[in-house]
Order: sequence, then structure tokens, then C-alpha cells
Amino acid sequence: MGQLLTRFHLARFHLARFRLAKFYLALVIMALTSHAVSAPATTEPSVILDQQEQAWLKTHPVIRIAPDPDFAPVGWFNKVGNYQGMNSNYIGLLENKLGIVFEVVRARDWQSVLDMARREEVDIVTPIARTSQREAYLLFSNTYINMKGVIVSNKDLPQVHSLADLKGYKVAVVEGYLWDDELTPFQDVIDINRFHDLQTALISTSRGVTDVTVSALDSIRFESRKEGILNLKVVAELQKEINLNFGVRKDWPQLVSILNKSLASISPSERTAIREQWVGLNTSRFWENPVYKYTALAVLGFLLLLVVAVTIWNRMLNARVRQRTQALKNAQMQLIQAEKLESIGRLAAGVAHEVKNPLAIIQMGADYLSQEMPTDEITREVINDIDDAVRRADTVVKGLLDFSHDEELGLKQGNINQVIESSLHLVDHEMRQRNIEVILNLAENVPDINLDANKLQQVLINLFMNSAHAMEREGKLFVSSCLRTLDARSDLAGDHENRFNLGDTVLWVEIEDTGTGVKEADKAKIFDPFYTTKPVGEGTGLGLSVSQNIINLHKGTINIRNRKEGGASVVIMFKVKVGDNE
Repeated sequence: MGQLLTRFHLARFHLARFRLAKFYLALVIMALTSHAVSAPATTEPSVILDQQEQAWLKTHPVIRIAPDPDFAPVGWFNKVGNYQGMNSNYIGLLENKLGIVFEVVRARDWQSVLDMARREEVDIVTPIARTSQREAYLLFSNTYINMKGVIVSNKDLPQVHSLADLKGYKVAVVEGYLWDDELTPFQDVIDINRFHDLQTALISTSRGVTDVTVSALDSIRFESRKEGILNLKVVAELQKEINLNFGVRKDWPQLVSILNKSLASISPSERTAIREQWVGLNTSRFWENPVYKYTALAVLGFLLLLVVAVTIWNRMLNARVRQRTQALKNAQMQLIQAEKLESIGRLAAGVAHEVKNPLAIIQMGADYLSQEMPTDEITREVINDIDDAVRRADTVVKGLLDFSHDEELGLKQGNINQVIESSLHLVDHEMRQRNIEVILNLAENVPDINLDANKLQQVLINLFMNSAHAMEREGKLFVSSCLRTLDARSDLAGDHENRFNLGDTVLWVEIEDTGTGVKEADKAKIFDPFYTTKPVGEGTGLGLSVSQNIINLHKGTINIRNRKEGGASVVIMFKVKVGDNE
């Protein structure tokens, strides 16, 4: 039963697509044939005019006319800029009967047409309904098109029967149309939403942005079919019909008389033919066509949909396989790296213990010699060289021990800003000696977190000194802290343990300098043990490795990247729960 229902709904979907395709095909045929209806067949007038009217027409051979640019099926400009619709046919008939030329002026929207009429930049506006507001600047011909006004919605509104019943609703209308004027007296109790065209108004109601749209029934049917809007229904038919006329500039009453005589000469059969050409198409129903066509289209559509679905599914599977394969490779590389670091850690611990005792003996020997040997200059230089070498070796040994000891931290609640300030205080002399300006920007609202202040101070001092060495002399060191929500993939760079996700709130510490930055060749190795870019004797290559280990023990991440302005940027992230001081 479920499969039959699915096939039924698919068939309905493809039948609707066929109906829309038929509609567009008919529009093309009408566009090709409308020229024969619109174009005047002769320049000889066929309307009986008096001498004054004939004289007036001779002095006004070209009349500027501004039609509503988007009022289908009455009249609208197609994609190539040609004016078409019922109104186009009437204009063509009037040109033919009067032997004159209407110069069609295209405006951006209906409100622009009305503005042009007020400034007398055009002579006629059409089609237009007579209102008291418009009578202030226009004269009106007799009615030549009648349309029924309706209220449509995407839901049932049984209590709505007239415009006065729309109190509390969001109502969509086209700005400047008759219904805009009719609704204006109710604007204190009705939420009027004005749009530049009917398509947008109908789409807003179809999607629930507005509750109803008020317009002409024929126009709503036409635009709904063209836009593929299927969920709108008529909830009320308005008693007041739309009577459409030609609006003529106030100082040309002669033209009104001429237009009325011309309209009166149009036969009922001509009017019916015009309406059927444009409105008859919209009232057609798909079930009027042979059933086998729909069945064939439904089957073809189903097969096409099946092919598309299989193709999409296949691509999705391939993408997931590639993602899983890459994830496995990344996990394998992390395991290899972890194993390598563990081996280096064990080796480093053994080497450190083996070297530390001989270093102590050498140091004691140097101290003894400094007291027993004669204090000449050469002797002092030799002993000083021994002391310096022992200190450098001891620094390496301490770094090895720090790297190898994955010891537990002495965690307690603390404020990262205090750790940053105390660390900067310890390197203040070095920064002043190098003439480096420190620019501090610490947010006041950062919560306390569990931290080992001494270990983090070790990390920060190492980073500050690395920045100082990169800048050598003259430069700026920017240090900032803040609470930040991770909203970009780039924010997760360096999070190899997948501790953070997009949307997490983190404590963000950033250290930036104006130094030389990090070379591309060094980025992948910068946290490796014993890797250093400093000259021999100036660095052990363990500072960043130890720093990364300390940050990892805090369940945070550290990442180094280059700034667009030049220099390097180090970002340290700690996860927090805002309000919990965690």
C-alpha cells in the first residue's frame, strides 16, 4: 500500500510539471501570435471623430503611454522587453482604429508609473482603476476590462469575507494598486505589507511570511501557475470588482473623449477573443489532456528521478569512503607520532639521568679549580668557558626531563590574565632592552579555569622569548585574551585530538609579534622535539615541544600561524563553560 501511495504522489508531481511545461509552451505561442493582434493593420482611422478631435490628433501624432510593467495576464513585459497581454491587444486595436502611434514607456514598477503620471512625464497610464486619490491628477476613460478581486491564503480562514475581516492579519498587496488604496483606511488594525510585484506578494503568502494576498483573481491564477505556487486557495471573493480604464493627464480631456469612442467601437466578439487568448489559458486543467500522456510522463519522470537518486547516493558513498579513509590515515599517523614521542621520551629520560651526574662532577671540579688555580686571565677564561658549557648542558638536561615527564599538573582555580601579567613582568627587562613595545588587551569577563600557574608561566615565557628573538630589536608584541565562540574551521587548526567543535565557547589566548614569521618548511616540524630554527648553541629545540605537552595536559590546544600583516601568531585555547567558571 505504501509503495502505491508513493507512486501516486510521484505521478501527481510529474503531472504538475507537465502542466507547467504546457503553460510555458502556450505563452511562447501567444507571444509569437500576439503581434498580429497588437500591430495596426492600417494607418487609416476607423472611428468617427468630430473636427476638433481630428485636429487634436493631428497635433498629437505620438502619445506617450506607460503600462503597468508587471500585471499579468492584463499586461507585462516579457524577458526580451516586449509588452504583451490583454492590454497590449487593446493598445494595438486603438492604434489601428485611430491611425496613431502609442510610444510605450517602460517603468520599473507600478509605483514608478504613478509617479511619472503625477509629473506629467507620460500622457496615459494603463490599466488603472479609478480612485479618489488618482482623480486629483488623472482623467479616466470608460472601463474596458473587468476583474474580480479575491483574498487568497495558504490556509483556511472561514471568518474572512471582506477587507474589514482582515484585522490582525499580515496582508500582502502590490504597492500603488487599487487594493493598497482600499486597505489604507484599515492600516491601524491591519498589518499591510507592500510589495513591488504580485509574484513576490504571492510567494510571501505561500511561505507563510504573510497571511493573505489581495489582488485580482485572474492575475493570481496566472502568476501562481507561472511561479509553480500550488498551496494558495481563495478564501473570499470581494464584492467590489476591479474596473480598469485608461488614465489620461488632467489637461487632455479631448483624449478621453477620443479613447471612449474608440473603446465603444470594439465589438463584444473582439473583447471575448482578447480575454480568451490570455485568460482562457490559465483556466485550463491538466485532466483535460489524454491520460496516456500523463502516464508516460510520470514513468519517464520516475526513471529520471531514480537515476538522479542513484547518482547522488553513489557520490555520497564515495565521499564518505574518502572521509573515512582519510580519518584512518590521520589516526594511523597520530599513533605513529605518539609511539615515536614515547620512545623519544624514554630515551631522553635515560640520557638526562646519565648526563646529569657527570655534569655535577664537572661543575664541582670547575669550582675547585677556580679556587686553587692562579687567577690569571687565561685561567679565568678557561674556567668561565667550563661553567658556560655546563650551564648549557644542564639546560638541555632539564628540557629533556621536562619533555619526558608526563607528570600530573597541580591544578587549581586560577585566572589566565593573572598568569599572563606575571609572565610579562618576568620578561619586562628583556623587552625593554630590545625596545619591543608590549600591547596588552585582556578581556575582563574571562572565567577562572583549572590551571597549573607555574607550568603555564613556563609556556608563556617561552613564547614571549621566542617572539623577542624573532623580532631581535624594535617591534611590537600583542597579547590578548577573550571568550570566543568557534565559528570557522580555521579556528580548529592545531586541534589534533578533536577536543573542540564548532560552536564551543573557549578561552582564547593569542600572542602575536611583528617578527619574521614561520617558514612553510618549518610549520609541520615546529613542535617536534629537538627541532629548532635558532643558530647552534642558542636553542635546544625542546621549548615548543614542552609547551605543547603542558597545554595538552590542560586539555587545551596550541597552534602557530603567520599573520597577514607579517610576523607570527600563537593561539592557545582552553575549553570553558560560561557561568560555571570551569
